Amino acid sequence: MRPTKLSIVIGLTTLLCSCASQDTEDHRHHGWYVLRWVEKPSANGASQQAKPEDRTTFLPLTSFDEQQEPDSFDAKKHQLQEGDVIAYWMKKNEARQAIAHGDLTKIGYRLLNYGHLAIVVKDPEDPAKLVLFSSQSFKGPNTREDIDTLKDHSWDAFRLDQWQRIDTARLHEFIQLAKARAGNWAGYDFSGMFGLWNSTLEPGDPDSIGKDYICSTIVVAALYYSGVKLDAVQRMGLLDLVSPQQVVSSKGCIIPLPDVRIEGTRMHRRKSGPHLQIH
Repeated sequence: MRPTKLSIVIGLTTLLCSCASQDTEDHRHHGWYVLRWVEKPSANGASQQAKPEDRTTFLPLTSFDEQQEPDSFDAKKHQLQEGDVIAYWMKKNEARQAIAHGDLTKIGYRLLNYGHLAIVVKDPEDPAKLVLFSSQSFKGPNTREDIDTLKDHSWDAFRLDQWQRIDTARLHEFIQLAKARAGNWAGYDFSGMFGLWNSTLEPGDPDSIGKDYICSTIVVAALYYSGVKLDAVQRMGLLDLVSPQQVVSSKGCIIPLPDVRIEGTRMHRRKSGPHLQIH
């Protein structure tokens, strides 16, 4: 075989191997190897300039495999609390079969390490109940699913190591405003899904909350609004597919919050209290 042809064969073989999924012994899918560079958070994010005591990171909490350990769900569910981030994953054949049956929403599970992201929050209608806040295609930002729906999925749960410093009142405000501002179609960021550009990821006040997000960017924006800036975003969100893996592997830092309150459609400074009030 001529050297030129040999080089072509070696090159194609390398490319095919790099695009193949990297499965562990349990056949869990970890996305295409060639796309892993896309899923890296910024190496020069805000946490690098923050004081050590203000830095934060996601810690693995627990995992659930719906096929291998269905009986463990109740125990895993009771470990969850508000603020925990849920990263959904599928096994290689499971994702492939779903796509073959026409479920194109599962393509992300084949390309990336995680295919969906949500954050556990208290139900706005019943604070004693935990629900999942996320954004989905044709649904937009929503809290339609409670944590019992996690029984039908495989997932990893992560928790910020400084969650006690997050302003949960502002988190609830973000959820309320994001849901009210977006519709089922308009509320999903299709440009962000393809990594072209992302909706506002650093909203400091209600007016700056975007109208459309994907599942990962809505978690980034919600946490920023609540007091933590993640290093997940690169190039200020331009030409950056912010993947679920990019979020949960990100470090971050606690940031000061604006001292404002909302009355009707007008925003005012106030003398005390760290969060927004909506009247």
